[in-house]
Amino acid sequence: MIRWKPFSCAAYMVNLLWSNFKWFLFVRERKKFGPLGWNIRYEFNDSDRECALLNQSLYCHKGHIPWDALIYITGEITYGGRVTDAWDQRCLRTILKSFFSPATLEDGYTYSKSGIYFAPDSDSLTEYRNYIDDLPLIDDPEVFGMHENANLAFQRQETMTLICTILEVQPRSSAAGGGKSNDELVHELADTILAKIPEKLDMDAAVESLFLQDSNGRVNSLTTVLGQEVDRFNFLLRVLKTSLCTLQKAIAGQVVMSEEIEKIYNSFLNNQVPVHWSNAAYPSLKPLGSWVRDLTLRTAFVESWITRGQPKSFWISGLFFPQGFLTGALQNHARKYNLPIDELNFRFNVVPVYRDQTLVTEALKSLEPGKELDMDKELPSMEDGVLVHGMYMDACRWDDINMVIEDALSRVMNSVLPVVHFEPQQNYVPPSTFYEAPLYKTSARAGTLSTTGHSTNFVVTVMLPSNRPSDYWISKASALLCQLNE
Repeated sequence: MIRWKPFSCAAYMVNLLWSNFKWFLFVRERKKFGPLGWNIRYEFNDSDRECALLNQSLYCHKGHIPWDALIYITGEITYGGRVTDAWDQRCLRTILKSFFSPATLEDGYTYSKSGIYFAPDSDSLTEYRNYIDDLPLIDDPEVFGMHENANLAFQRQETMTLICTILEVQPRSSAAGGGKSNDELVHELADTILAKIPEKLDMDAAVESLFLQDSNGRVNSLTTVLGQEVDRFNFLLRVLKTSLCTLQKAIAGQVVMSEEIEKIYNSFLNNQVPVHWSNAAYPSLKPLGSWVRDLTLRTAFVESWITRGQPKSFWISGLFFPQGFLTGALQNHARKYNLPIDELNFRFNVVPVYRDQTLVTEALKSLEPGKELDMDKELPSMEDGVLVHGMYMDACRWDDINMVIEDALSRVMNSVLPVVHFEPQQNYVPPSTFYEAPLYKTSARAGTLSTTGHSTNFVVTVMLPSNRPSDYWISKASALLCQLNE
């Protein structure tokens, strides 16, 4: 708690008012960066700022500043009352620390490393106006504590919005000059998709090793997870096949083209995944072509799990419900050591081996049954837990030399995280130097709020070692993703 000196009380109040004003601008302007700013776009308005100013005046009029009370009221109630996502609440509290702290009242304090943003040491309104007029027209991501790549994410977001708008208003005309008509293009695309996707995934063809029982007659929990994944994928495959066959018949005039089929038709022309498919599928932001390739990789991964047994490293991004897979891994450990599952959590050990699922799938096609992949020999054998790959890093990267997370390289938006060993531990408490990185299914990050208090897009918190304080990565919105948008 800081005591005000009588001669500097006015200057302190000006600094606090300026901090409140800059804080308001920062929390509003971050949303232009999309998910890197906030998982959910909150509409902070002038009434929030005015309420915060009234609270500030109420708490600071007695000659001292109760920082804890001021931060709690502003961060948890005035602004935080709008925030529904737990990770956004963490980000909000972190940003507030740089504006409401004793350091802001010291001479020469700046709100960013560049030194451009600070509270002018002046009592003149004219000088404040001149300072504001000299500020950059476009705020650099650095002022928000974000990486320079955040600008690329913003520009890409704006570009995609523009392209989608153009596609929506673009007129559809029949082909002229010998080109293919829209009906021919859609029909051929439907044929291509039908040729790529499998008929179904068959658990009856599973190898016997998946159904081995323990001393208590219990089947491996991951085999149960596999059966659930097979049911989900088979349902999706049926939806695809039924709608594609109906679409082809509608184009041929054999059935009436319903509103739903017409939406699928238009989605094909725009290289978009039909809403009818996405409602039955896993979360994904990929365009149609990439989505189909991703689906074939996922079904190939599940099929190899069925016919060859458990893989040495699991492709977590290829699962419909990765949370269930992680729960199954914990349940196996709990059964093995007779431990209560609610006392178990994961310790995350990064293995400096990179694994591309596309290469794995290609290698499996030519591999004889019962043989081991050459790339599997690079992976260590683990007594407990599971090896997991397929995660991408957003707003950060992995340093193989120092085995810590580091700043992302310029213009490299999403680097690959190496294989990670998810090792179950009883009542494990990670070191305070580790960064709590949320793992999301897609880069949208936002999802429906579930009964667990987390977004349905959220998978698990991965603890990663770091040489920097957690607040540094929180301001950058560093996280992990299961899949990219391309």
